[in-house]
Amino acid sequence: EDMMIQLSSYGNIITTSSSIVYVDQISSGQEIETDPFIINVNENAIGGSIIPLSFTFSNSNGFQQEQTYEVQLGQVSVTDPLGPDGYGYYIYDMGDIGYDLAPFYDWVEIDPGHGGNGTDLNLSDNGNGNYSTSIKHIDLPFVFRFYGVDYDEITVCSNGWIALGYSTMESFRNYPIPGPGGPSPMIAAFWDDLKTTSGGDVFGYEDPGGEYIIIEWSDMRTQNNNHLESFQVILYNIAVPPYGDGEIKMQYNEFNNTSSGNFGGYPPVHGGYATIGIEDHLAAWGLQYTFNNEYPTAAAPLGDETALFIT
Repeated sequence: EDMMIQLSSYGNIITTSSSIVYVDQISSGQEIETDPFIINVNENAIGGSIIPLSFTFSNSNGFQQEQTYEVQLGQVSVTDPLGPDGYGYYIYDMGDIGYDLAPFYDWVEIDPGHGGNGTDLNLSDNGNGNYSTSIKHIDLPFVFRFYGVDYDEITVCSNGWIALGYSTMESFRNYPIPGPGGPSPMIAAFWDDLKTTSGGDVFGYEDPGGEYIIIEWSDMRTQNNNHLESFQVILYNIAVPPYGDGEIKMQYNEFNNTSSGNFGGYPPVHGGYATIGIEDHLAAWGLQYTFNNEYPTAAAPLGDETALFIT
């Protein structure tokens, strides 16, 4: 009896102009229709986002209960960013032109063989698990927060991924993310069985002003089909509200997603095509932009001279 139901706002995405309704009485098993809640959705809200709406039920006799219901804001399309995951990350692609955070392709060459001034990480990988050195541990010039955890070093692998922190894994077989395969946490720029043969190499570069660090996989080859791949990851020294996490850009100069994964027998022994996305340190939260050459609705297919922005 005499119950008040109050709807809470959700940051600046959803505000309420009529946030309280009253119920005189409701019996067990009864269904009633209340007066409406009036909500306002910020014009910058991202289509398809899942938003938790929190309601508090209470009365003057001391009854109090909270319930959360999830609602989807409109319909997601290819011109919307991918996300959010359970932590709040989004991945923007170049087709998300209605959003200020949509990236531009702006390749920063650091391979000295192509006129850059990066440092050779001296990785040597012949593919199919045959390598002499496939990972390199790098001290970061700044603290980078990823899924709420601070890191001062990264592990770079010849097979197209970065592990935040120190890892001894050398995973060449790619899996879906988030999940138990491969290192956690992970930035999978182009996780596939890659080779440094035929002139491929991996380079690092630290901005002298301390604003960013770049890792570039230059002229790499896929174990399957021997196709060319050149791509890079940029980690920015910036603390983004509300949690102070860093931002990431991934750029693709040469993109050939051709490794079916089914070479050498069945079941597939090399994953399915490339894995691109992010996952947290528990392999519980993450965003998979593509795996097995399949893309979710919000993800525009990648190609040469494309970019992704993660925030």
